[in-house]
Amino acid sequence: MKKLHYTISSLEPLIITQHSDDPNMYETLQYIRGTVIQGIFAQRYLKKKTADSEFTRLIVSGDCIFSNAFPLEKGKTFVPAPIALVQEKYYPEKAHNLLVSDNPPSEQTKGISSLISVESKHISPLTIRKEIRLHNQIDNSTRTADDGKLFNYQSLPAGLVFKGTITLKNDSDEKIIQKLLPSGTPIRIGRSATSEYGKVSFEWIDNIADEKSPESGQVIMTLLSDAIIYNNNGFSSLATDDLNNYLNDSKIERSISRKARIEGFLNVWKLRKPSENVFAAGSSFLLNKLPSNSSELTNLGLGERTHEGYGQVSFSVLNTTPKELEFNEWEEPRLDKPPFETPKLTKNIWKSTCLKQAKEEVMLKALGDADKTQPVISSNHLLGKLKAMVFEPEMFRDFLNQLRPTAKNHLTKSYVSNKNLVEHFKAVLSNNIKIHSPKQDVDLSQHEDELKRLYFEQYFNQLRRNNINTEKDEKR
Repeated sequence: MKKLHYTISSLEPLIITQHSDDPNMYETLQYIRGTVIQGIFAQRYLKKKTADSEFTRLIVSGDCIFSNAFPLEKGKTFVPAPIALVQEKYYPEKAHNLLVSDNPPSEQTKGISSLISVESKHISPLTIRKEIRLHNQIDNSTRTADDGKLFNYQSLPAGLVFKGTITLKNDSDEKIIQKLLPSGTPIRIGRSATSEYGKVSFEWIDNIADEKSPESGQVIMTLLSDAIIYNNNGFSSLATDDLNNYLNDSKIERSISRKARIEGFLNVWKLRKPSENVFAAGSSFLLNKLPSNSSELTNLGLGERTHEGYGQVSFSVLNTTPKELEFNEWEEPRLDKPPFETPKLTKNIWKSTCLKQAKEEVMLKALGDADKTQPVISSNHLLGKLKAMVFEPEMFRDFLNQLRPTAKNHLTKSYVSNKNLVEHFKAVLSNNIKIHSPKQDVDLSQHEDELKRLYFEQYFNQLRRNNINTEKDEKR
């Protein structure tokens, strides 16, 4: 068995789509799925040969395990944050591991949504500034823009580097795999890869030795990707007893996990793959001891369909568990201002760019705030009415003051962070809550009403999307 390491550098914005029920917004993941890497090698193989028995063995049957490729920054690989790790709400530099804590933290806590890298007791987050771009829908019959029909792409910026692995069950397959995709090969991946998105460069890198863990201590198993676990009847299961069957000589003592449901699409069949229940990436499990097959699970994956990137897992053995962890906030890189007067044309271009960036920040802020709203507002009629009133922010303030008691009750019982929705909306309207960061040497005050209107429209749209997704999950 051999593990090959590679990097993928994005030369253009990148869209790695995930399932979305909104036909007007295509969202992106922050990493490259193993199925995407598997598809690259399948495509390269079929360009030179037919789908023979070797193709089936290497690409389909699992002799090659294609892992997810995660962002690489300053020599560190950033992976989904374990669900067990939380920050203190009012002291975000302090973090805790709920899986190994005997007593819950005394302060209120919140989950960590970003990708992270953990070293000793230090947690470093990675913030990727996603871009949102507006596009015209194309009429397939005329191949021209379909008037009035628009959609948004959320994408990762160019200049990112992702690191992943391909595990070979047979060492002799190394030359075959590396010949399919030599270092320096430019390829296109993701959505809209034939236009302005998806150009990347692939590089093989030297093999990296796995870090050795202490031989004794508390054992934590963390899922780096979604894991598909089958029960004795061959169906996907979310029971820890079925998960235990994959661990040799080890048992789960405690877990903090999240469940999800996945489905895929097979281009050859032009049909969806059967959906599966999964333990979501970031789920963490405290084990009574290190499984005897831990090396096999780390290299080949845990559960089913591991050759597609599912079931990536890591084991941590802690001699001493720190009671408190340190969370280091992400620092945005800054550019130095040139020492000469900026030309007028450059200023205009810069202002347009800053306005576009501010709109992207506002949309991301709105989507994030909507997802953090608890409890949710289940009345889509009320959400539609609120959205219709945001065309003029000052009139929206008056509308909030004149709401009937029933509608106002819905808003005062739902919270974003420590404010109910009426307080939150008024704080946004009065600029006490910033919905975008100030831009150096650029005055966007004349666009404030436009940006606030955009914030509220996206916020209410996301709440309605979440309601639709909840209804669909309940019907399943």
